[in-house]
Amino acid sequence: MFLQKIILKNFKSFKGKVVIDLPSLITAIVGPNGSGKSNIVDAIRWALGEQSFKNLRVEKGEDLIFAGNKKETAASLCEVELIFDNQLHLFNSDYNEISILRRIERSGENSYFLNHKPCRLKDIIDLTASAKIGLKGFSIINQGAVESLLLVSPLERRIMLEEILGLKNLELKKEEAERKLEETNINLDKSLALEKEILPHLRSLKRQVSRWERREEIEGELKLKERQYFTYLWKSLVRDNLPQTEKLAELKERIEKLTQNIQKEESKLVTLKENENADLENKIQKITQEIIELQNQKSELLRELGRQEVSSKITITEADLAQEISNLKKKLEELLKIEEIETIHQQIKDLLISLDSCLKPPSPKEKPAILKLQEQLSQLEEKIALKGASLKQFQTELTQKNQNFRSNFEQINNLRLERENLLKEEQREELLLEKYKLRLEDFERRLKEADLTLEEIKAEAAQPTPLASEGDLISLEKQIFRLKKEIAEIGTEDLNVKKEYEEVTQRYEFLTQQREDLEKSSRDLKILIQQLTKEIESTFEKSLSEINEDFNKYFRLMFQGGFARLEQIKKSRAEQTLENNSQNEILAAVPEENYWGVDIKIDIPKTDLKSLEMLSGGEKTLVAISLLLAIVTQSEPPLVILDEIDAALDEDNSQRFSKILTELGKNTQFIIITHNRSTMAAAQIIYGVTIGPDNSSQLLSIKLEDSFSLLQGEKR
Repeated sequence: MFLQKIILKNFKSFKGKVVIDLPSLITAIVGPNGSGKSNIVDAIRWALGEQSFKNLRVEKGEDLIFAGNKKETAASLCEVELIFDNQLHLFNSDYNEISILRRIERSGENSYFLNHKPCRLKDIIDLTASAKIGLKGFSIINQGAVESLLLVSPLERRIMLEEILGLKNLELKKEEAERKLEETNINLDKSLALEKEILPHLRSLKRQVSRWERREEIEGELKLKERQYFTYLWKSLVRDNLPQTEKLAELKERIEKLTQNIQKEESKLVTLKENENADLENKIQKITQEIIELQNQKSELLRELGRQEVSSKITITEADLAQEISNLKKKLEELLKIEEIETIHQQIKDLLISLDSCLKPPSPKEKPAILKLQEQLSQLEEKIALKGASLKQFQTELTQKNQNFRSNFEQINNLRLERENLLKEEQREELLLEKYKLRLEDFERRLKEADLTLEEIKAEAAQPTPLASEGDLISLEKQIFRLKKEIAEIGTEDLNVKKEYEEVTQRYEFLTQQREDLEKSSRDLKILIQQLTKEIESTFEKSLSEINEDFNKYFRLMFQGGFARLEQIKKSRAEQTLENNSQNEILAAVPEENYWGVDIKIDIPKTDLKSLEMLSGGEKTLVAISLLLAIVTQSEPPLVILDEIDAALDEDNSQRFSKILTELGKNTQFIIITHNRSTMAAAQIIYGVTIGPDNSSQLLSIKLEDSFSLLQGEKR
């Protein structure tokens, strides 16, 4: 058996734990109205994931829990467990036995379990779809659903057929693909919107970063130009400095030689002055001293002579006076020739005395003394004259020696002047050298500013490159200035902006990749949807053709003739009316071009009835049962639950239905809620549901032989 057990625990009218074993392919559940037998169908429906309280015949989830009675308190929760045999692996699972359990608590919390492990409702739906059982197909059919099979919209009918035909799994995949496609398109729109949103900012950041990247290129070019410029400049410095260095060295050497010569000549001059002139100077000094002493004696004689002459009061004649004046004149002329200041002073004194004596006439008593004095004076003058001649000779000799000294001194001065000129020239060259050093310091400073080293420039200068002209240097300076100006205009690199650019770029690349992935996913999903749609339609068309054969066969059997078939139709959405939101959601997920439905065409024999709307209730039931039996025959679902669908059948049709049910029961497990004896006769196991003394549903089972006895007793 496919469904082996149904275990109820405090579900609706069933108190405590109730186990329904299903050892046969056809099981009938019977009982009076209100006994709770249809609650078993509700339990199966609920365990398989039913969400509609209307379909479960309650107002709220709490109503599914046993409410209690006078003797029993209300339960806190209820459970329904369905145990399936999966040895044929009708379920898409490796387990040989599948347990589906649903639990609800009075708090409203719902729980689902697969093999007693928590799971999602989606897991239940996916699993049951793989076994061709579900809530929207023909796995569970009640009396109202038999007629609704004829009254539902073509789209709903198609959905029911797809489920019973095992296409529900493909439809779920298609719906999942369509849902994913919708989500993908939403995400794609979001991704495109985000791309569009950040693209202007990214472009702005890129322009800034591109400028800084351009700055790096310019800096590279600037570095090249600066290296070239400083290499040329270094060669120029070396070229200009080399002659200065050589000339300065030559000047220093010449100055050193002149200094040595000057020192040598000065040494000779000092020696000459100290040794050779010392004797002459001593002699001149001695004679000068002697002359001074004689002059002093002469002065005394002249003073004495003057006194004598004044006392004698001798009247001097004009001739004597003229003679005396003539003598004074001669003496004055001689004084002009004397160089010694002291001698001149002494002679002047003597002349003054003589002049006084001339103006005063001597007394008669002093005339012999005056003569004597005059004689002494004459002798002294002779001595003075001799000494003066010797002095003049020595002075002439000394003057000659001094002239030689001066000549030597002048030569030394000339040497000194030459050295001084060389020193000035050396100073000028050192100044030029200092200027070179300043240029070198400035050169090294500019090198440092340019982030270059002297070693780099020297290495560059060692290459065999020609010297630059002045024009080359000016051109390079202009280029360097232009490049620096461009760098200044670009500005300093902002690391925060660069980091932001990298982050935004990564974000944009991520969004771009995401968009490309979403576009690819969208394309793949569209292809998958097309493939699934094609597979569903292909399988559906094939199955529909096979169903139509059996549908027509069972229809003719029920109506003793005529024909019936299912036809695919396509209508616009405006022409379709769906009854609930879930169907609207399904409809909304179906693309317009794939919006297919299934219509029923019939022709009842011996009447003009060709429309379902014109049929009576019994006739509609016969059409629906014919279609149901055709679908079961074609799809061979593992489980079908029928809830009093045979209520409207007459005896003949009930027997026909029972016969067909027995035939179909060889491949499909049936659980039937019925009051019909003919239907009961097709079952191997019959469960009876009654109302116990506490108003709870109670279950009892009747084997096949007991069932026949019961039927025979009812006939009697």
